[in-house]
Amino acid sequence: MELSWFLYFKLDRYAVKRKYILIIPILLFFNFFSMINFVNAFNCNLIDFDTDKSVYYVDEDIKVNASWELYYNPINEIAYTQIHILDGLDQIIWNSTKYNQIGPYEQNWTLNYNNFNIDFINDSCRLYLKFFLFYFQIDTTNTMFTYLETLEIRILKRNITCELIGHKDTIKMGEMLSITAKFYDNTSELGQSLINQSVQFSITFSDLIIFQSNYTTNTLGEIAIDLCSITHLKLGLNLLLFSVTNSKVYNDSIFKYDVFIEKSDLIIDVITFNNELKNDENLELELHCFYFINESIQSLNNHTMFITIFDNNSIYFINKCTTNQFGFLTIIIPQEAFNYNQAYHDFNISIFFNGTYFLENKTIIRSFKLKQDTNSEVPNSYQLQFLSFISILIIVLVVFSYMITSKRSKSGKILTELIVRY
Repeated sequence: MELSWFLYFKLDRYAVKRKYILIIPILLFFNFFSMINFVNAFNCNLIDFDTDKSVYYVDEDIKVNASWELYYNPINEIAYTQIHILDGLDQIIWNSTKYNQIGPYEQNWTLNYNNFNIDFINDSCRLYLKFFLFYFQIDTTNTMFTYLETLEIRILKRNITCELIGHKDTIKMGEMLSITAKFYDNTSELGQSLINQSVQFSITFSDLIIFQSNYTTNTLGEIAIDLCSITHLKLGLNLLLFSVTNSKVYNDSIFKYDVFIEKSDLIIDVITFNNELKNDENLELELHCFYFINESIQSLNNHTMFITIFDNNSIYFINKCTTNQFGFLTIIIPQEAFNYNQAYHDFNISIFFNGTYFLENKTIIRSFKLKQDTNSEVPNSYQLQFLSFISILIIVLVVFSYMITSKRSKSGKILTELIVRY
């Protein structure tokens, strides 16, 4: 019995080995079959991947089209395709959903700048669209992911232009400057107006900001500004700045315009003036001094004028006087004031205004002649008094002589009558 048991054990042991010998080729066959299935089952063919163009403005849609074929065994495999968009730092800023459909497939995407979180460098940015493929075999370590194709596109911000209507290079102090700034997109074919666009307006003088305010364009892309040269501007060169900044659509833009503010002109209107004086006639002038502010007359009231009488050789008279509240000035100068004793001579009289912060200096000169009898000298005040006394004395003597003559005539007449009577 022991021998039979021994023989049974030995035979059974050979049977087990035979089973293992048979199982190993079967496992190898199935593993090889699986590998054949893997090779034959998983496959992806990218047929088309493109965009409608390569350069876009930031407010334009990006249209992407892709078509492909994907084959895999969904029982023991996972596979899908996806679109990735990367920035210049190779960071994914957008990705599509995962597409795991088996067989041919086509998909279109319409993307906008608002879908991305990107920064612009030098007013543009570059993006990279990549077709992504992923594969994974379940219960194994067989994993694959790669980019089958890459597209490069460029996104630009739009440029704007400013047209300034009513601008003047030079105005007088006191005048108004009414301007209209029109903003439009010069990258579009029709020059589209910038509607509801925020614009900062500022005025600088000697590199200092003297005025600043924010405006919003209307439906025509315009902003209207009224500037007073007295309150908003300074005497000299002013710089007008229109700034469009921090826009998602438009490049930062600054438009500069110069305005030079001059002093206003004073007008001195000579109302009365006698340019030829006789003997003891006074020199008289009546003036009206005024200036314009926005075509409105403003009188130069209570301002000093300097009066000078001179000829080619000397100055004979200097004085000053003040205009009244209506800008009028009356000047009366007797001949004795400039004390000149010649029968005939030419003189000049100048009226000088020293100017103000916003009014220019002003000088007018008028010529006049001093004309007297050539046979006599110009009488002074004592001579005039003496002549008056002589004239009165002559009149008294004439009257007295007449009275005496009248009395004598009456006495002779009476004597003649007596002689005739007797």
